[in-house]
Amino acid sequence: MRALSRTAVIFAVFVVLGAVAFLASAPHPRVAAWTHRVATPAAPRPLSSSLSAATPAPATIPDPLNSARPMTLAQSSRPDAGNWITARPAFQYSRTAAERGGVEPCDTQVPESSAFEPWAPLSQGHFIAPREGVLDATGHFDLVLHLNGDEPVRRELIASQQRFILYSLTLANQGYAPLVTNSHLVETVVRELEQKLSKREGKLAIVGHIALSAWSAGFVGVEAALAAPSAQSVDAVLLIDGLHAPRNDPAAFKAQLQPFVDYARRAANGERFFFVSHSSIDPPDFASTTESAHYLIASLGGEPQAVRRNDALGLELVESFDRGEFHVRGYAGNDKADHCAQLVLLRDAFSALGRRWARAH
Repeated sequence: MRALSRTAVIFAVFVVLGAVAFLASAPHPRVAAWTHRVATPAAPRPLSSSLSAATPAPATIPDPLNSARPMTLAQSSRPDAGNWITARPAFQYSRTAAERGGVEPCDTQVPESSAFEPWAPLSQGHFIAPREGVLDATGHFDLVLHLNGDEPVRRELIASQQRFILYSLTLANQGYAPLVTNSHLVETVVRELEQKLSKREGKLAIVGHIALSAWSAGFVGVEAALAAPSAQSVDAVLLIDGLHAPRNDPAAFKAQLQPFVDYARRAANGERFFFVSHSSIDPPDFASTTESAHYLIASLGGEPQAVRRNDALGLELVESFDRGEFHVRGYAGNDKADHCAQLVLLRDAFSALGRRWARAH
């Protein structure tokens, strides 16, 4: 009962930001320009107004998720709060639509999708599949099971050029954790997809790799799924600006994040893949995604690296952490647009997953 109450409160904290996921069902006049705009990050801001042509270029470090986009090392502008793990998020500002290249991240953006079938229903939620090459030579398919947000996730899967099956479920008036637990969601989705794809392909279809993905309030469903027996088959977890925990109850905070700490340790050892992103949104009653991500990093004895990079949709990267297959990316921005923009990060995460799973075949 206590776990369900905590889940319900967390879900309520997210209800305003999480509701923007439903914009995916409404067309928008900027649709035609989306593909070009999202592929081109905003022009980088100068790292320092005092830099001159004679100043050496800032040092960079590679990004294991995208080798074409290194990260520039930076001096941290986080205020000295005495404890970086529990410090509230800094970077309390948000870029305007003009600074984002004229794009409103929360608007519906529909990509060119001819390589995929339309959404098809399951008993709960729906899925898309590639028109060709759904199964590998052994009859297996790779699955991303995503909670909260449909069209933006489809957009990023298509842009990543990966041929995963994407299942998506977005809820309006109920929590994800009770549904995932009570309906045995992962097992049910796998069973239904194997049946549908076997019929469609005319041969036995068997799930191969499974990733659990979530944006915003969907993370509580991932937490519930990790507690189920089916979690043993989950090879990857992707959490987009959604990892929260009670701030003023240390025991509840630790309990909320413990499944993710355990998964981070396995990912750091290369056994699993774990991607976490956070904005700088600072909710009044719960530990932010920044604080929660910092707790995971600290649990591994690590500390985030201060970096700078301008990413798509006006996202401003401010810190990163990589150990093994555990990856954290932290961004500036404290508004709804910054929360929505985080979904574009699935593109690199999907690409990295594709490389990992290709090596495993």
